[in-house]
Amino acid sequence: MKYVALNHVDAHFLRDVQPARVASRNERDLLRLIWKSPGIERSDLTEPLDLTQQSLHRIVARLHERGMIVFSHSEGRRPGPPSPKLTLRRNWCLTLGISVNVGSIGLCLMGFGEPLENMEIPQAGDSLSMELERIEAAVEDILARQGAKRRDVLGVGLAVAGHRMLDTAFNCPLPLAHWSLIDLAPLLGERLGLPIWADNVARTAALAEAIFGVGRDVADFAYIAHLHGYGGGLVSGGMPFRGSFGNAGEFSVLFARQDYDDRPALGQLLEYLRSRGRSDLALKDLKNEEMVNWDGVGEWVDRVMPAHNRAINAICAIFDPALIVLGGELPHSLARMLIERTEFNNLPRHGVLRDVPRLAVAEIIDAPGAIGAALIPLFETVL
Repeated sequence: MKYVALNHVDAHFLRDVQPARVASRNERDLLRLIWKSPGIERSDLTEPLDLTQQSLHRIVARLHERGMIVFSHSEGRRPGPPSPKLTLRRNWCLTLGISVNVGSIGLCLMGFGEPLENMEIPQAGDSLSMELERIEAAVEDILARQGAKRRDVLGVGLAVAGHRMLDTAFNCPLPLAHWSLIDLAPLLGERLGLPIWADNVARTAALAEAIFGVGRDVADFAYIAHLHGYGGGLVSGGMPFRGSFGNAGEFSVLFARQDYDDRPALGQLLEYLRSRGRSDLALKDLKNEEMVNWDGVGEWVDRVMPAHNRAINAICAIFDPALIVLGGELPHSLARMLIERTEFNNLPRHGVLRDVPRLAVAEIIDAPGAIGAALIPLFETVL
């Protein structure tokens, strides 16, 4: 990933550098195991890490001395000296995630692998300078509520709706035109005084779902982000797969311009409902779980089902995942309606059907893009 790091001594000195890794490869492997299995006993780590007991004890001791892990003990588990139970120290570091969507900007403050607080501010459609000023104020608010300072933050993940372009620039939907085709990391990094990593908001939402949601036990899955637009992300081996140009999972590319209005994008649903007399609606109103009962929603679902099925079957054919997650800002009731009506292209051969992925509703519904963005600095430097 491209990112920009900011020298904390001289706030005017901006440069592209690779920060030193906080943890070695063996330390990172151990920390990930503890993260996935909090409370795991030290004696249970030797086999999965393929380390000698002496090496394992030395690495654990080093991480404990640095304050990254916490020891606890349980009585009566097995004979012999007790083996300490290991967990990550939540307050060892902080990271920030910022997601820029049509209509809203999400923020997540994360401890050492655990979300502490989410918040959302309106995306007002002002100039980029004014938007960055509002983001900076929101960052100050969320840090203050946790009694933290910017110097406590390891780094910031920035997630933006739009196609990835060069470096940290994105080609965004029309309502985010003032965010488009600008190398954003240097601008935000200079304002916040922190290292910035950037990615597409659908892929960071997929990462959040992989770590904390329905995809946490699935190595390979696809995430469809129903936002103002229609994109997504692919997770392979438990981590995002970005492709050569950083745009793997841009499912809107499946549709020609004449089919664009029939994609199951929430921006298209909003326009459809407005055309039927609901001119008062905004994108945020479509998060309502009762929306499936509104006049016109059933007809819209009929209209977009061919496009939905095309995307589902294209994902099956090309990626062959175990799971496809419907997420973004899609209300669960509407996601279930789409899932119930999904049709797989699965003709039997010799009387046998091929395996198809399970379809599921996303579990991470509050600021998934920001939560996933806050994970990026951890994965780039620690985990």
